[in-house]
Amino acid sequence: MTETQSTIPKGSSKDGAGATAADRETFAKAVPIVRSFLESVLGLLGVDVEVDIEIEEEGLHCDLNASPEDGGLLIGRHGATLDALQYLTLRVLQAEDIERMRITLDVAGYRTRREKTLRQLAQNAAAKVLDTGEPYHFEPMSAMERRVVHTTILGIEGLTTESEGEGRRRHVVVFRDRGDNKNARA
Repeated sequence: MTETQSTIPKGSSKDGAGATAADRETFAKAVPIVRSFLESVLGLLGVDVEVDIEIEEEGLHCDLNASPEDGGLLIGRHGATLDALQYLTLRVLQAEDIERMRITLDVAGYRTRREKTLRQLAQNAAAKVLDTGEPYHFEPMSAMERRVVHTTILGIEGLTTESEGEGRRRHVVVFRDRGDNKNARA
């Protein structure tokens, strides 16, 4: 495992400047815990990775820099492994009595590319719903991915969204606005 680093850029938008002093202190306290957990788990998997941690306004952003083969392993099918690692990292912080915060794990810009893809899928679904009037059901997706779809559709007049299903079957449905609710529900 290669050495990890924490990046806390001064004067940038990713230095936690919008957070309170208490939040910044909590985020800084979480960095070594997150680093230790990720190093331990990824070491057990035999993955050679460099972990870059940035303190942001709402929490921590962790880039897991690995070889393309290991990167694919860390991302998993449709980001499932990355989501699971992210969830476990949050649970470790909870177990250490660290206040709830947003933790984002990313590998080789996967999250950014996935968000762009989801926005395009949402726009395509919106066009279909506006054209046909028929609701569009997305495949099940994570809460983070559902949020991207809801937010994208929210900006399109005449449409609304809802999440349906439970657990791993939870998905977004896009339909014409019924006039009684303009807000998306996650």
